[in-house]
Amino acid sequence: MAETWSVRRLREWIKEYLTSHEVDSPGVCADLLLAHVLCCDRMRLYMDVDRIAESAELELLRSLVKRAGRHEPVQYLVGRWSFFGFELEVGSSTLIPRPSTESLVSLAIERLRAVNDANAGPLRIADLCTGSGCIAIAIARSLMLSQGGRRQLAWQRGSAGESGELLPAPDESAVERGRVCEVYATESSAPAAALAQRNVDAHKLGAVITIEVGDLDRPFVGRGFENSFDLIVSNPPYISDVEWAEVPRNVREFEPESALRGGIDGLDMVRRVLSCAPIWLKPRGTVLVEISSSQGAAAAAIAASHGLTEIEIRPDLEGHPRVLAARTDADTD
Repeated sequence: MAETWSVRRLREWIKEYLTSHEVDSPGVCADLLLAHVLCCDRMRLYMDVDRIAESAELELLRSLVKRAGRHEPVQYLVGRWSFFGFELEVGSSTLIPRPSTESLVSLAIERLRAVNDANAGPLRIADLCTGSGCIAIAIARSLMLSQGGRRQLAWQRGSAGESGELLPAPDESAVERGRVCEVYATESSAPAAALAQRNVDAHKLGAVITIEVGDLDRPFVGRGFENSFDLIVSNPPYISDVEWAEVPRNVREFEPESALRGGIDGLDMVRRVLSCAPIWLKPRGTVLVEISSSQGAAAAAIAASHGLTEIEIRPDLEGHPRVLAARTDADTD
């Protein structure tokens, strides 16, 4: 007689296996892998602890658990992750969206809310180094889910990880009635850009988000975009060579190095974002850049050297310095 494995027994086995392989948060990983293989949500696991897994489910689960034991991120194993109240496809071509980046999105929406209501036309936003498209989608969703006019912006605070509730995609008819924003999201990696496009399509935001394959702001050159953006936002590579040595194994060995490492001091791409921002931003436009908690003073000095003003370093949800915010002058000439 074949051995039977209940959800309860499988969960304990996975936790023990991952613990023995020094994988962080083994209980959470066990739940995520089980829910993925059994095609249910995590709550169902606790309501149906005596459910017996079928042979095909066991085979797939064992394969995924072995990979998790080698420190492959569980987000890649299940192929999806939640961010700012919605789900995204994730894969090894892009970074896994993190809670610290939700702070960047929240600040972006806060700044967009302050844009003059009388300003004609849709808000124009650039997301440089878009990766999975999480920032572009989060901003566009918040705008499209708004109620009572195109300048009444809905600020989606928190994430599914905090509330347990995933927010719906915008109604396509709302998109068709008129765009509240134009988001141009650039990505140098073609595979990452393709994944971002799939996420945009899944959230029915193709009418407002354009994925551009190219290095940083290069896709904007020659298109008359100078001084036309209300906001530039970026989560560029910013890990320094010294910090790279301390990066956890699951990040160092599996997430794309090109999206993580920012040169000797970690600021190579930050410099490029801040140097190009005055070219593309409107007068009094805002640039927001995610940085390492150790880079605030250096990043602020770079921003000042490019004529940006009202420079501040804002914290993430854990209180660590995380986002550089700055503006262009009232007159960019």
